[in-house]
Amino acid sequence: MYWSNFLHIYQPPTQTEEIVRKVTDESYRKLVRVLQEAPAGRITLNINAVLTEQLARYGLEDVIRGLRELAERGQIEFTASAIYHPILPLIPRDEVIRQIKLNTDVNRRHFGEVYKPAGFFPPEMCYSYEVAQAVAEMGFRWIIVDELAYDGKIGSVKYDRLYKIEGLGDFLVFFKERPFSAGITYGEYPSADPFLAALEGRLEEHTYLLTGTDGEVYGHHRPGQEKLLSDVFARGTPETCTISQLIERFDRVDVVNPLSSSWSTWEDEMAQGIPYPQWRYPGHELHELQWRLTDFALKTVKETPTGSPGFLEARRLLDEGLHSCQYWWASCRPWWSVEMIEWGARNLYRAVESLRDAIDGEQVEEAGRLLQAVLDKAGEWQETGEAQRLKQKYRDEHPEVSSELTFGG
Repeated sequence: MYWSNFLHIYQPPTQTEEIVRKVTDESYRKLVRVLQEAPAGRITLNINAVLTEQLARYGLEDVIRGLRELAERGQIEFTASAIYHPILPLIPRDEVIRQIKLNTDVNRRHFGEVYKPAGFFPPEMCYSYEVAQAVAEMGFRWIIVDELAYDGKIGSVKYDRLYKIEGLGDFLVFFKERPFSAGITYGEYPSADPFLAALEGRLEEHTYLLTGTDGEVYGHHRPGQEKLLSDVFARGTPETCTISQLIERFDRVDVVNPLSSSWSTWEDEMAQGIPYPQWRYPGHELHELQWRLTDFALKTVKETPTGSPGFLEARRLLDEGLHSCQYWWASCRPWWSVEMIEWGARNLYRAVESLRDAIDGEQVEEAGRLLQAVLDKAGEWQETGEAQRLKQKYRDEHPEVSSELTFGG
Protein backbone atom coordinates (compact mmCIF):
# COMPACT_ATOMS: atom_id res chain seq x y z
CA MET A 1 0.00 0.00 0.00
CA TYR A 2 1.06 3.57 -0.74
CA TRP A 3 -0.02 6.75 1.02
CA SER A 4 -0.32 9.87 -1.13
CA ASN A 5 -1.03 12.74 1.21
CA PHE A 6 -2.21 15.97 -0.43
CA LEU A 7 -1.93 19.18 1.59
CA HIS A 8 -3.36 22.56 0.67
CA ILE A 9 -2.05 25.73 2.31
CA TYR A 10 -3.67 29.11 1.74
CA GLN A 11 -4.53 32.42 3.35
CA PRO A 12 -7.08 34.82 1.85
CA PRO A 13 -5.88 38.17 0.47
CA THR A 14 -7.74 39.85 3.35
CA GLN A 15 -5.72 37.97 5.97
CA THR A 16 -3.77 39.98 8.54
CA GLU A 17 -0.01 39.81 8.95
CA GLU A 18 -0.50 38.68 12.55
CA ILE A 19 -2.47 35.60 11.50
CA VAL A 20 -0.06 34.72 8.69
CA ARG A 21 2.83 34.82 11.16
CA LYS A 22 0.89 32.76 13.71
CA VAL A 23 0.00 30.03 11.21
CA THR A 24 3.55 30.01 9.88
CA ASP A 25 4.93 29.34 13.36
CA GLU A 26 2.28 26.78 14.26
CA SER A 27 2.05 24.91 10.96
CA TYR A 28 4.12 25.81 7.90
CA ARG A 29 7.52 25.74 9.61
CA LYS A 30 6.61 22.47 11.35
CA LEU A 31 5.67 20.84 8.05
CA VAL A 32 8.99 21.88 6.55
CA ARG A 33 10.91 20.59 9.55
CA VAL A 34 9.11 17.23 9.67
CA LEU A 35 9.94 16.60 6.02
CA GLN A 36 13.53 17.76 6.39
CA GLU A 37 14.00 15.25 9.19
CA ALA A 38 12.52 12.38 7.14
CA PRO A 39 14.25 12.14 3.74
CA ALA A 40 11.96 9.28 2.68
CA GLY A 41 8.78 11.23 3.38
CA ARG A 42 6.73 12.39 0.40
CA ILE A 43 3.71 14.69 0.03
CA THR A 44 1.90 16.57 -2.72
CA LEU A 45 1.43 20.22 -1.86
CA ASN A 46 -0.63 23.11 -3.12
CA ILE A 47 0.34 26.61 -2.05
CA ASN A 48 -1.81 29.34 -3.55
CA ALA A 49 0.45 32.13 -4.74
CA VAL A 50 -1.42 34.67 -2.63
CA LEU A 51 0.13 32.92 0.39
CA THR A 52 3.54 32.75 -1.28
CA GLU A 53 3.39 36.53 -1.71
CA GLN A 54 2.36 37.00 1.92
CA LEU A 55 5.28 34.88 3.14
CA ALA A 56 7.68 36.97 1.06
CA ARG A 57 6.06 40.26 2.10
CA TYR A 58 6.34 39.52 5.81
CA GLY A 59 9.92 38.26 5.76
CA LEU A 60 9.00 34.58 6.09
CA GLU A 61 11.16 33.47 3.18
CA ASP A 62 12.55 30.58 5.22
CA VAL A 63 9.31 28.71 4.50
CA ILE A 64 9.59 29.40 0.77
CA ARG A 65 13.23 28.34 0.82
CA GLY A 66 12.44 25.19 2.80
CA LEU A 67 9.64 24.15 0.44
CA ARG A 68 11.85 24.82 -2.57
CA GLU A 69 14.66 22.67 -1.16
CA LEU A 70 12.24 19.85 -0.34
CA ALA A 71 10.89 19.98 -3.88
CA GLU A 72 14.44 19.83 -5.23
CA ARG A 73 14.98 16.70 -3.10
CA GLY A 74 11.83 15.12 -4.54
CA GLN A 75 9.96 15.11 -1.22
CA ILE A 76 7.36 17.64 -2.34
CA GLU A 77 5.40 17.67 -5.56
CA PHE A 78 3.73 21.02 -6.19
CA THR A 79 0.31 21.32 -7.78
CA ALA A 80 -1.08 24.24 -9.72
CA SER A 81 -4.18 26.13 -8.61
CA ALA A 82 -5.82 29.57 -8.86
CA ILE A 83 -3.97 32.46 -7.23
CA TYR A 84 -6.74 33.96 -5.05
CA HIS A 85 -8.69 30.76 -4.37
CA PRO A 86 -11.92 31.46 -6.29
CA ILE A 87 -14.61 28.84 -6.85
CA LEU A 88 -13.69 28.10 -10.45
CA PRO A 89 -16.99 26.59 -11.68
CA LEU A 90 -18.77 29.80 -10.63
CA ILE A 91 -16.65 32.31 -12.55
CA PRO A 92 -16.17 32.85 -16.31
CA ARG A 93 -13.69 30.69 -18.21
CA ASP A 94 -11.39 33.61 -19.01
CA GLU A 95 -11.17 34.42 -15.30
CA VAL A 96 -10.39 30.76 -14.55
CA ILE A 97 -7.48 30.80 -16.98
CA ARG A 98 -6.25 34.17 -15.72
CA GLN A 99 -6.19 33.03 -12.09
CA ILE A 100 -4.31 29.84 -12.99
CA LYS A 101 -1.72 31.70 -15.05
CA LEU A 102 -1.17 34.31 -12.34
CA ASN A 103 -0.72 31.54 -9.77
CA THR A 104 1.87 29.78 -11.91
CA ASP A 105 3.78 32.97 -12.73
CA VAL A 106 4.01 34.13 -9.11
CA ASN A 107 4.94 30.75 -7.69
CA ARG A 108 7.57 30.16 -10.35
CA ARG A 109 9.08 33.55 -9.56
CA HIS A 110 9.51 32.54 -5.91
CA PHE A 111 10.23 28.81 -6.20
CA GLY A 112 12.12 28.79 -9.48
CA GLU A 113 12.12 26.02 -12.05
CA VAL A 114 11.36 23.39 -9.40
CA TYR A 115 7.80 24.71 -9.52
CA LYS A 116 6.61 22.66 -12.49
CA PRO A 117 3.27 21.14 -11.47
CA ALA A 118 1.82 18.23 -13.40
CA GLY A 119 -1.40 18.21 -11.40
CA PHE A 120 -4.07 20.72 -10.52
CA PHE A 121 -6.00 21.49 -7.35
CA PRO A 122 -9.28 23.35 -7.91
CA PRO A 123 -9.93 25.44 -4.76
CA GLU A 124 -12.23 23.59 -2.35
CA MET A 125 -12.04 20.71 -4.86
CA CYS A 126 -14.94 22.45 -6.62
CA TYR A 127 -15.09 20.41 -9.80
CA SER A 128 -16.91 20.78 -13.09
CA TYR A 129 -16.18 19.24 -16.47
CA GLU A 130 -15.61 22.71 -17.90
CA VAL A 131 -12.89 23.40 -15.33
CA ALA A 132 -11.22 20.06 -16.03
CA GLN A 133 -11.35 20.79 -19.75
CA ALA A 134 -9.65 24.17 -19.28
CA VAL A 135 -6.99 22.64 -17.02
CA ALA A 136 -6.29 19.85 -19.50
CA GLU A 137 -5.99 22.34 -22.34
CA MET A 138 -3.44 24.30 -20.30
CA GLY A 139 -1.17 21.25 -20.30
CA PHE A 140 -1.69 19.77 -16.85
CA ARG A 141 -1.80 15.99 -16.55
CA TRP A 142 -4.31 15.44 -13.73
CA ILE A 143 -6.80 17.03 -11.34
CA ILE A 144 -7.67 16.10 -7.75
CA VAL A 145 -11.30 16.04 -6.55
CA ASP A 146 -13.34 14.58 -3.70
CA GLU A 147 -14.51 10.98 -3.94
CA LEU A 148 -18.09 12.26 -3.91
CA ALA A 149 -17.48 13.36 -7.51
CA TYR A 150 -17.28 9.73 -8.61
CA ASP A 151 -21.01 8.98 -8.36
CA GLY A 152 -22.38 11.25 -5.63
CA LYS A 153 -21.74 8.72 -2.87
CA ILE A 154 -18.96 7.92 -0.41
CA GLY A 155 -17.20 4.57 -0.77
CA SER A 156 -17.58 3.86 -4.48
CA VAL A 157 -14.03 4.60 -5.65
CA LYS A 158 -11.61 1.68 -6.00
CA TYR A 159 -8.07 2.60 -5.03
CA ASP A 160 -6.30 -0.17 -6.91
CA ARG A 161 -6.49 1.69 -10.21
CA LEU A 162 -6.31 5.08 -11.88
CA TYR A 163 -9.09 7.03 -13.57
CA LYS A 164 -9.18 9.26 -16.61
CA ILE A 165 -11.97 11.65 -17.57
CA GLU A 166 -14.16 10.73 -20.51
CA GLY A 167 -13.58 13.04 -23.45
CA LEU A 168 -10.26 14.46 -22.22
CA GLY A 169 -7.82 11.95 -23.65
CA ASP A 170 -5.28 10.75 -21.11
CA PHE A 171 -6.11 13.45 -18.55
CA LEU A 172 -6.43 11.77 -15.15
CA VAL A 173 -8.62 12.46 -12.14
CA PHE A 174 -7.64 11.45 -8.61
CA PHE A 175 -10.31 11.01 -5.95
CA LYS A 176 -9.49 12.07 -2.40
CA GLU A 177 -10.68 9.49 0.14
CA ARG A 178 -12.99 11.40 2.46
CA PRO A 179 -13.26 9.25 5.63
CA PHE A 180 -9.51 9.12 6.29
CA SER A 181 -9.10 12.79 5.33
CA ALA A 182 -11.85 13.73 7.79
CA GLY A 183 -10.24 11.53 10.41
CA ILE A 184 -7.00 13.49 10.12
CA THR A 185 -8.86 16.80 10.17
CA TYR A 186 -10.90 15.92 13.26
CA GLY A 187 -8.00 14.43 15.20
CA GLU A 188 -8.88 10.73 15.04
CA TYR A 189 -5.29 9.89 14.05
CA PRO A 190 -2.96 11.93 16.27
CA SER A 191 -0.13 9.45 15.69
CA ALA A 192 0.75 6.41 13.60
CA ASP A 193 -0.80 3.74 15.85
CA PRO A 194 -4.52 4.57 15.39
CA PHE A 195 -3.87 5.44 11.74
CA LEU A 196 -2.27 2.08 10.99
CA ALA A 197 -4.92 0.25 13.00
CA ALA A 198 -7.63 1.84 10.83
CA LEU A 199 -5.74 0.72 7.71
CA GLU A 200 -5.40 -2.88 8.87
CA GLY A 201 -6.24 -5.22 6.04
CA ARG A 202 -5.19 -2.74 3.38
CA LEU A 203 -1.51 -2.35 4.19
CA GLU A 204 -0.44 -5.51 2.36
CA GLU A 205 -2.64 -4.90 -0.68
CA HIS A 206 -1.57 -3.30 -3.96
CA THR A 207 -3.63 -0.19 -3.39
CA TYR A 208 -3.25 3.40 -2.28
CA LEU A 209 -4.70 5.80 0.24
CA LEU A 210 -5.19 9.32 -1.10
CA THR A 211 -5.93 11.82 1.65
CA GLY A 212 -6.45 15.54 1.20
CA THR A 213 -6.72 18.22 3.87
CA ASP A 214 -5.81 21.79 4.60
CA GLY A 215 -2.15 21.82 5.52
CA GLU A 216 -2.99 24.07 8.46
CA VAL A 217 -4.55 21.04 10.16
CA TYR A 218 -1.00 20.03 11.03
CA GLY A 219 -0.17 22.22 14.01
CA HIS A 220 -2.51 25.21 13.65
CA HIS A 221 -6.06 23.86 13.61
CA ARG A 222 -4.93 20.67 15.30
CA PRO A 223 -1.89 21.18 17.60
CA GLY A 224 0.43 18.18 17.51
CA GLN A 225 -1.14 16.64 14.39
CA GLU A 226 2.25 16.78 12.66
CA LYS A 227 3.23 13.79 14.85
CA LEU A 228 1.21 11.58 12.52
CA LEU A 229 3.51 12.53 9.66
CA SER A 230 6.74 12.14 11.60
CA ASP A 231 5.62 8.75 12.96
CA VAL A 232 4.62 7.34 9.58
CA PHE A 233 7.73 8.69 7.88
CA ALA A 234 9.91 7.12 10.59
CA ARG A 235 8.23 3.71 10.33
CA GLY A 236 8.14 3.69 6.55
CA THR A 237 4.70 2.09 6.65
CA PRO A 238 2.78 2.75 4.55
CA GLU A 239 5.30 3.94 1.99
CA THR A 240 4.55 7.54 1.05
CA CYS A 241 4.62 8.86 -2.48
CA THR A 242 3.45 11.86 -4.46
CA ILE A 243 0.27 11.71 -6.51
CA SER A 244 2.19 11.71 -9.79
CA GLN A 245 4.22 8.72 -8.56
CA LEU A 246 0.99 6.74 -8.37
CA ILE A 247 0.87 6.90 -12.16
CA GLU A 248 4.06 4.85 -12.26
CA ARG A 249 2.77 2.28 -9.77
CA PHE A 250 -0.69 1.40 -11.10
CA ASP A 251 -1.45 0.09 -14.58
CA ARG A 252 -5.23 -0.25 -14.69
CA VAL A 253 -7.07 2.87 -15.87
CA ASP A 254 -10.86 3.22 -15.91
CA VAL A 255 -12.77 5.95 -17.74
CA VAL A 256 -15.14 8.06 -15.62
CA ASN A 257 -17.30 11.14 -15.92
CA PRO A 258 -17.05 12.90 -12.51
CA LEU A 259 -19.95 14.91 -11.15
CA SER A 260 -19.84 18.58 -10.24
CA SER A 261 -19.05 18.67 -6.52
CA SER A 262 -16.73 19.95 -3.78
CA TRP A 263 -14.93 18.50 -0.78
CA SER A 264 -17.55 20.06 1.52
CA THR A 265 -20.63 18.78 -0.29
CA TRP A 266 -22.72 16.00 1.27
CA GLU A 267 -24.60 13.12 -0.37
CA ASP A 268 -28.01 14.70 0.27
CA GLU A 269 -26.88 17.94 -1.37
CA MET A 270 -25.59 16.02 -4.39
CA ALA A 271 -28.95 14.25 -4.66
CA GLN A 272 -30.63 17.67 -4.73
CA GLY A 273 -28.31 18.91 -7.47
CA ILE A 274 -26.47 21.40 -5.21
CA PRO A 275 -22.76 20.85 -5.92
CA TYR A 276 -21.30 23.97 -4.26
CA PRO A 277 -23.56 24.63 -1.25
CA GLN A 278 -21.08 26.63 0.85
CA TRP A 279 -20.60 29.18 -1.92
CA ARG A 280 -23.83 29.36 -3.90
CA TYR A 281 -26.83 27.76 -2.25
CA PRO A 282 -30.16 28.03 -4.11
CA GLY A 283 -32.57 30.44 -2.44
CA HIS A 284 -29.87 31.75 -0.07
CA GLU A 285 -30.61 35.48 0.00
CA LEU A 286 -27.14 36.55 1.05
CA HIS A 287 -25.40 34.40 -1.54
CA GLU A 288 -27.71 35.82 -4.20
CA LEU A 289 -26.77 39.38 -3.23
CA GLN A 290 -23.07 38.55 -3.10
CA TRP A 291 -23.15 37.06 -6.58
CA ARG A 292 -25.11 40.02 -7.96
CA LEU A 293 -22.27 42.24 -6.77
CA THR A 294 -19.65 39.78 -8.05
CA ASP A 295 -21.22 39.51 -11.50
CA PHE A 296 -21.62 43.30 -11.70
CA ALA A 297 -17.95 43.85 -10.87
CA LEU A 298 -16.89 41.21 -13.41
CA LYS A 299 -19.03 42.76 -16.15
CA THR A 300 -17.92 46.32 -15.39
CA VAL A 301 -14.21 45.56 -15.40
CA LYS A 302 -14.46 43.37 -18.49
CA GLU A 303 -16.25 46.09 -20.47
CA THR A 304 -13.75 48.80 -19.51
CA PRO A 305 -10.79 49.33 -21.91
CA THR A 306 -7.53 48.13 -20.40
CA GLY A 307 -5.81 51.50 -20.81
CA SER A 308 -8.49 53.39 -18.88
CA PRO A 309 -7.66 55.38 -15.73
CA GLY A 310 -7.69 53.11 -12.70
CA PHE A 311 -7.92 49.91 -14.72
CA LEU A 312 -4.85 48.18 -13.28
CA GLU A 313 -6.03 48.83 -9.72
CA ALA A 314 -9.54 47.67 -10.61
CA ARG A 315 -8.16 44.50 -12.17
CA ARG A 316 -6.06 43.74 -9.07
CA LEU A 317 -8.99 44.31 -6.73
CA LEU A 318 -11.26 42.13 -8.85
CA ASP A 319 -8.70 39.30 -8.92
CA GLU A 320 -8.47 39.40 -5.14
CA GLY A 321 -12.19 40.00 -4.68
CA LEU A 322 -13.12 36.68 -6.27
CA HIS A 323 -11.69 34.72 -3.33
CA SER A 324 -14.01 32.06 -1.95
CA CYS A 325 -14.01 32.96 1.74
CA GLN A 326 -16.67 35.70 1.62
CA TYR A 327 -19.31 33.29 0.30
CA TRP A 328 -18.23 30.49 2.64
CA TRP A 329 -18.52 32.70 5.71
CA ALA A 330 -21.98 33.82 4.55
CA SER A 331 -23.25 30.28 4.05
CA CYS A 332 -24.26 29.43 7.63
CA ARG A 333 -23.35 25.88 6.66
CA PRO A 334 -22.35 26.22 9.47
CA TRP A 335 -19.83 29.06 9.13
CA TRP A 336 -20.66 32.72 9.66
CA SER A 337 -18.67 35.96 9.89
CA VAL A 338 -20.06 39.43 9.16
CA GLU A 339 -16.50 40.75 9.01
CA MET A 340 -15.39 38.32 6.28
CA ILE A 341 -18.54 39.03 4.30
CA GLU A 342 -17.88 42.77 4.48
CA TRP A 343 -14.21 42.51 3.54
CA GLY A 344 -15.00 40.50 0.40
CA ALA A 345 -17.87 42.74 -0.68
CA ARG A 346 -15.85 45.92 -0.21
CA ASN A 347 -13.05 44.56 -2.41
CA LEU A 348 -15.53 43.98 -5.23
CA TYR A 349 -17.05 47.43 -4.77
CA ARG A 350 -13.60 49.04 -4.78
CA ALA A 351 -12.82 47.30 -8.09
CA VAL A 352 -15.69 49.21 -9.67
CA GLU A 353 -15.06 52.41 -7.73
CA SER A 354 -11.44 52.47 -8.99
CA LEU A 355 -12.85 53.01 -12.48
CA ARG A 356 -14.86 56.13 -11.51
CA ASP A 357 -12.95 58.31 -14.03
CA ALA A 358 -13.53 55.83 -16.86
CA ILE A 359 -17.15 54.70 -16.44
CA ASP A 360 -20.58 56.18 -15.96
CA GLY A 361 -21.22 57.45 -12.44
CA GLU A 362 -24.40 55.38 -12.31
CA GLN A 363 -22.29 52.22 -12.46
CA VAL A 364 -20.36 53.24 -9.35
CA GLU A 365 -23.63 54.08 -7.63
CA GLU A 366 -25.09 50.71 -8.57
CA ALA A 367 -22.03 48.94 -7.16
CA GLY A 368 -22.53 50.96 -3.98
CA ARG A 369 -26.17 49.92 -3.77
CA LEU A 370 -25.22 46.26 -4.22
CA LEU A 371 -22.54 46.56 -1.55
CA GLN A 372 -24.99 48.12 0.87
CA ALA A 373 -27.54 45.39 0.17
CA VAL A 374 -24.98 42.74 1.12
CA LEU A 375 -24.02 44.59 4.30
CA ASP A 376 -27.64 45.22 5.27
CA LYS A 377 -28.63 41.60 4.80
CA ALA A 378 -25.61 40.35 6.76
CA GLY A 379 -26.42 42.79 9.57
CA GLU A 380 -30.06 41.73 9.56
CA TRP A 381 -29.19 38.03 9.81
CA GLN A 382 -26.79 38.75 12.66
CA GLU A 383 -29.23 40.91 14.63
CA THR A 384 -32.35 38.79 14.15
CA GLY A 385 -30.65 35.46 14.84
CA GLU A 386 -31.35 34.18 11.32
CA ALA A 387 -27.70 33.24 10.88
CA GLN A 388 -27.74 31.17 14.08
CA ARG A 389 -31.01 29.51 13.04
CA LEU A 390 -29.56 28.50 9.66
CA LYS A 391 -26.35 27.25 11.29
CA GLN A 392 -28.30 25.04 13.68
CA LYS A 393 -30.48 23.74 10.86
CA TYR A 394 -27.37 22.71 8.97
CA ARG A 395 -25.91 20.95 11.99
CA ASP A 396 -29.17 19.10 12.63
CA GLU A 397 -29.19 17.89 9.02
CA HIS A 398 -25.47 17.04 8.97
CA PRO A 399 -24.38 15.72 12.38
CA GLU A 400 -21.13 14.54 10.76
CA VAL A 401 -19.85 18.11 11.12
CA SER A 402 -18.57 17.67 14.64
CA SER A 403 -17.03 21.13 14.93
CA GLU A 404 -16.51 24.28 12.89
CA LEU A 405 -13.14 22.99 11.76
CA THR A 406 -13.49 22.20 8.06
CA PHE A 407 -11.51 21.58 4.92
CA GLY A 408 -11.43 25.07 3.50
CA GLY A 409 -12.88 28.53 3.28
